Amino acid sequence: MSTVEQQYFALLRAALWDTSVSIDGEIDWKAVMQMAGFHSNNVLIADVASRMTEGSKPSPEMLAKMQSLMRSNLFHLMQLKQVLVSSVKLLREHDIEPVVLKGFGLALLYPNPSLRQIGDIDLFIGIDSFHKACTLLRTLPGSYNWGEEIDSGRHYNIEFGNIPLEVHRVSADIEDVKLLPHYVAMEKEGLVDHPQRVDYGGFEISIPSKEFMVFFTFYHAWHHYLETGVGWRQLSDVTLALHSYRGQLDLDKLRQWIDAMGVMKPWQTFGFLLVEYLGLPEAELPFYDASRRKRAQKLYRQIMEEGNFKRNNGFKRKNPKRRFWHRMHAFVGVFVDFFHHVGVFPAQAFHEMSNTIRISFGKKSKKK
Repeated sequence: MSTVEQQYFALLRAALWDTSVSIDGEIDWKAVMQMAGFHSNNVLIADVASRMTEGSKPSPEMLAKMQSLMRSNLFHLMQLKQVLVSSVKLLREHDIEPVVLKGFGLALLYPNPSLRQIGDIDLFIGIDSFHKACTLLRTLPGSYNWGEEIDSGRHYNIEFGNIPLEVHRVSADIEDVKLLPHYVAMEKEGLVDHPQRVDYGGFEISIPSKEFMVFFTFYHAWHHYLETGVGWRQLSDVTLALHSYRGQLDLDKLRQWIDAMGVMKPWQTFGFLLVEYLGLPEAELPFYDASRRKRAQKLYRQIMEEGNFKRNNGFKRKNPKRRFWHRMHAFVGVFVDFFHHVGVFPAQAFHEMSNTIRISFGKKSKKK
């Protein structure tokens, strides 16, 4: 682990556990903040840095940039919350209770919810009320839609200025027909039958059940890894979900879900990183397995090399605009991803490669 990585994780752990930090020697703040940007948690790092009273504090110029970053994030969160409140109120007026996925619910698990960066709003509606909900939300002032149509998409995209809102018919795209029934049953239990009601800054929202929150947060991170690149923000989310719900989870149910979706090895491998690098107590990680160390060390290097949404991956950042070259780039990218993942999760890498080729490139060839 490089010196910059050591400094980054010391600061990140201080943010997650709300502790002070003192780092010996000079901190390369530019490199640390760049690393934090790759992993979508630079606001957390900036907050810790701004509160440091000992050690290598940022220069006044760097501190000013950090404070500007935190102000921008806070303003964005205020805009997000306005849209969230308006949307939920409108849906409730028409007897639809949306469940808030990811961002806002996860933010409540952080020592300071306003420091968990949120890009958009995700509302799970379910199948029965999906069309009605989308139609209602399009009536809100300042909204415009983009992407798939209401009748064809698995989620529907609406924007309010620079605030994206995703309305979900389903909470995850499960292409494997063998896994789909298991996931549908989990989704019904965690989002339809037993959601939690929590307070977010004076406004009550529904979020997933505790078991589904933990599983879904992990499963979302796992698919980020397979498809778009995972960062330490997603792993921080899993860490704090496990810590916040420690002693409250139905572990038999959680194990059943993990086994049903075939992700026990990824769970244990990612879990090792949560303990080793993010400071999650070993006792708070269900099904911990220290024998995953070697696999987890390979995973660690991949995460550091790519970053969230593969922001640190040179190949993935090159995305040609012309249709033919864009398609060729995507096709080659399938094999780039395969060779990247196969050393850590060989079975999943083969499955993901064949599934992606079948779904993304097989349909058009069949039509021809």
